[in-house]
Amino acid sequence: MAFALSKPSQEREQLDLFRALPGDMAPRDSQDLMAFPFFSLAKSRRTAPIDFRGGNVTIRVEGTAEHGIATIWDADLLIWAASQIVEARDAGLRPSRLMQATPYEILRFIGRGTSLRDYQRLKAALDRLQSTTVATSIRETTGRRLHRFSWINEWKELADARGTPLGIEMILPDWFYAGVMAVRVKVVAA
Repeated sequence: MAFALSKPSQEREQLDLFRALPGDMAPRDSQDLMAFPFFSLAKSRRTAPIDFRGGNVTIRVEGTAEHGIATIWDADLLIWAASQIVEARDAGLRPSRLMQATPYEILRFIGRGTSLRDYQRLKAALDRLQSTTVATSIRETTGRRLHRFSWINEWKELADARGTPLGIEMILPDWFYAGVMAVRVKVVAA
């Protein structure tokens, strides 16, 4: 478990912390996430890459042997993140790719339970999102270049000096954040 007292990364030092907003809000998602095969649909670990070509769009998704490719259920965490960013932006607040929340807040938003097993599944989902790599031509103007990223650049568990859990901190990739901040976000039917 990482403690909040650890040395921050250069990327973290350059970002403003965005604390998750409390309360109910409409789930929102980047249209790109829903239109293309970025996630495994399998309930078991998938390590075979996903390759997609259609029109001017190229996508390659790869996972590690340890965690596999992020699943469509893991994408619920990205829907939570997109919802937080859009809600903050629309309220005139300044969102950031560096986000902090409690596991409870995330689990409740995505409609999951809050048992120990649910917390463990959340951590496994964060690991899959962090270890899945995507290469895509979406939003690349020439269509011949690929943007490469992981769904979460990094994440860590926060704790005080006594080891008491304080929540989770994660950094989202530029590609995802730019898509959410653009107009290409829509409300997801619950």
